[in-house]
Amino acid sequence: MKKIFLTLIAIFLISSYSVGQVKVNFILQNPRIDNNGKFVIDLYAVVQEAQTWNVGNTCVRINYWTTSPSNAMTLIPENPVDNSNLNISGNVNYDNMTSTSILNDTAVSLNILLLQGKPAYQFIQGTQWLGSLKFNVSTLTACVNMTFTTNSAVFDNLTPLTYGTQWTKTDPPPCLISAVHNYSSEIPKNYSLSQNYPNPFNPVTMIRFALPNSGNVSLKVYDILGREVANLVSGFKRAGEYIVDFDASSLTSGVYFYRLESEGYVEVKRMVVLK
Repeated sequence: MKKIFLTLIAIFLISSYSVGQVKVNFILQNPRIDNNGKFVIDLYAVVQEAQTWNVGNTCVRINYWTTSPSNAMTLIPENPVDNSNLNISGNVNYDNMTSTSILNDTAVSLNILLLQGKPAYQFIQGTQWLGSLKFNVSTLTACVNMTFTTNSAVFDNLTPLTYGTQWTKTDPPPCLISAVHNYSSEIPKNYSLSQNYPNPFNPVTMIRFALPNSGNVSLKVYDILGREVANLVSGFKRAGEYIVDFDASSLTSGVYFYRLESEGYVEVKRMVVLK
């Protein structure tokens, strides 16, 4: 009898642990302005170690807003989402993935619909891309901000997952894009990344870079541990000279690094936030 009792306790503890274990964490990555002047960002699910996520009916909800100026951002709803993971959209098991505006165009819901009676697609451990969200931004110098809501509906097959214990979120840093100005029509002869000015600075500085050729450009800021803290430029830029305004209001004092990459050219420089 004692052995049976201990076995039942063990089963209960194991099942309780598995029910409360986080399966998936949602993140936003690669904010960018596309060739049509639209703001685009990718939604990913990070399936945790030794876990799987059988993607059931799911609505991931995200708040969005702008500052400097405010109210400069509106969702471009899509049915189907133009850029989506075809394993979970528009196939024999899933209806089209959609993006819909909610809360008076202050939030978006990315919707995944598993058809009734169909098997769910299984994501294994690792970072899994879901789809892209697209927005109009009336002022490209506006500071774009986004945060996940905790009332998203996330299902593992037919089982709802609870926020905090079975699914979690990682909000991106503030100001996902900043002002990027093309200040010269003259085509430079070489790639270059200038020292930011002023430096040290609080809280805003300017970064200049030159592109002799058109192409995809990445300009990111990292802390001293190598963690990305800001994505200033991500996407196609025509040849020319540019100035980027970087607002470090959300960062603490310290040393940071900014890295420019374009068509095989890479350069890194150091800057100091002093508050």
